Amino acid sequence: MKHILSLVGALILAGSLVPSAAWSQQTPSPKQKTTDILIIEEDSAGDDILIIEEDGGGSIEDLREELNRLADEIDDMRDTFGTLRKNVNVTGYGEVHYNVPIDNDPGRPTEFDAHRFVIGVNARLADWIYLSAEIDYEHAAQELEFEMGYLDFLIDPTVNFRVGTVLIPVGFLNEYHEPTLFWTVERPQFQTRIIPTSWNGTGGGFFGTFGNFLGGMNYRLYAVNSLDSVTAGGGSFKASSGIRSGRLLPNHAIAEDIALTGRVEFSNLFPGFQLGGSFYTGETTHSSLEQGGRTTVLEADIKYRLKWFEMNASFANIHVGNAAEITNVLPAANGNIASNILGYNIQAGIHWPQLLGKSTSHDVITHFMYEFIDTQNQMAVGLSQETDKDGETDVYTAGVTWVPTTTNVSLKMDYTHQRFLDGTSTDQVNFGMAYMFF
Repeated sequence: MKHILSLVGALILAGSLVPSAAWSQQTPSPKQKTTDILIIEEDSAGDDILIIEEDGGGSIEDLREELNRLADEIDDMRDTFGTLRKNVNVTGYGEVHYNVPIDNDPGRPTEFDAHRFVIGVNARLADWIYLSAEIDYEHAAQELEFEMGYLDFLIDPTVNFRVGTVLIPVGFLNEYHEPTLFWTVERPQFQTRIIPTSWNGTGGGFFGTFGNFLGGMNYRLYAVNSLDSVTAGGGSFKASSGIRSGRLLPNHAIAEDIALTGRVEFSNLFPGFQLGGSFYTGETTHSSLEQGGRTTVLEADIKYRLKWFEMNASFANIHVGNAAEITNVLPAANGNIASNILGYNIQAGIHWPQLLGKSTSHDVITHFMYEFIDTQNQMAVGLSQETDKDGETDVYTAGVTWVPTTTNVSLKMDYTHQRFLDGTSTDQVNFGMAYMFF
């Protein structure tokens, strides 16, 4: 900017100093003297300053050369910014919810929630090195999370390297959890109480694809810092939410224990069908207990789309080793930690414009989902099962989603009924808007 201001100043001063004959393209004779110009560049506190003064030793040609040099610098700046715009892409997504309980429970008020606003950056640092990062502002920016930030080193389509804070590749929603990619207003409970979406870890590993194997196979395999089951780094397991509170943000995240995690996807076993499988295993006490508390997650999922019909289903089983020892060192409010946690869901939807044969860029999807959540599936010896809302839960959700003109915007409405093991239940109507940009 300083160079641009200097250029403008030089042009104005030149107009006042140069004889009108010069501007009318009347070249003076060789013996005719021109107004002499002295051009000085000084540096003050690291900034270049252009000073133009009258002097007996300069010429109009000196001014022209300096203006040409400044013009070249401006072109270089323009090229630099053009390269940045080409190599750096700003992405993001957000969602706002309106939740209306209809079961007259005074502990559950009607409320708005600007649930998420996420800013991401994707940058090409070299032809084979890429950066991906996201910052998550939750609940009207009252909570701030560093969601991910990693480098990809692209070596070969079959074997590439990734290092940094990565999303754990368990399930099809944890890595790709933008709200326009699922139909319900809130994330499904399977992806919150069983698989703790969004779930990240810091470390590194390999990823790639085999395009000719069984219709195409993608894989990820990482070593990352493990969950924390006993508050060694600020987290802990809970009866109500299983392993969710054991996630650790990458701010000095304790890493006495390292976990191994991976995922394989067969993206096109037959047209419209995807099969996926994931795992996660690692000790979780980080030397706070003599016992390691190894926690292992096994997950499987499918997706299928045939014209106007679409469905998906997921299943996960979590085994927590040394659950009794972990429970003994946790606060009583955490409840009894199960040695086995189980959950699954199945969802089906109808794309109405396609069913009715309408040619339109809009989409209207009606959908239904059933979820079974059991964070107390099996208990260690000496521990009793929770029987209230912390235990077994059946969740029924039905709704409609409107996608206007683009897959990056959706308006949603649904009704959710939860039934608990103790016979109690809750009912709620939800409204939401979601968007994604890139």
